[in-house]
Parts: sequence; structure tokens; C-alpha cells
Amino acid sequence: MTQRTSVEEVLAFLGIEDRELLLLLRAEGLFEADDLSADECEDFRVAVHLMTDLGVNAAGVQVILRMRSRLLNLEERTSEALRLLLEEREGR
Repeated sequence: MTQRTSVEEVLAFLGIEDRELLLLLRAEGLFEADDLSADECEDFRVAVHLMTDLGVNAAGVQVILRMRSRLLNLEERTSEALRLLLEEREGR
């Protein structure tokens, strides 16, 4: 079973007292669960940074998080493909 952390704990950890931020994100369909996985906590941290430090609105955060997820997935797949190619080359 994976460990999950409550949204309230994450807000407290990030020093966010105003719940309006969470409500704006939830209006975009983000972070609707009351508890988050480790990956979701990281996404939430990024979302808070984007909104509070960079002035991105909640809709923009949704787009950025989707693109970030796709980019991370692509990097992982590229690394795996490179690893397989190197293994194949060494096996010759």
C-alpha cells in the first residue's frame, strides 16, 4: 500500500494558509482527493509555486502539469531506450 498524505498536511508544509488556492485548483479538476500520493504532492508543490511565485492561473497550471507529466514520461522512455541500445551494443 502506498503512503498518502492529506492535502491539509501538504498545505501546512508549504506554508499555505489561504485555502482559495486549493479551491481554484479543484475548480480545474486538480487535487480533488483529500489525500495525495507522493507524486501528487510533488505536483501540488509545483502548482503552488507556479501560482504564488510565477502568477500562473489555475487553468495554466493544469496545462503545465499535463505537459510536465508527458515530458517526464518521455524522458523516462528515452533513457530506457538508450539503456537498451547500449546493452545491445555491448552484447555484440
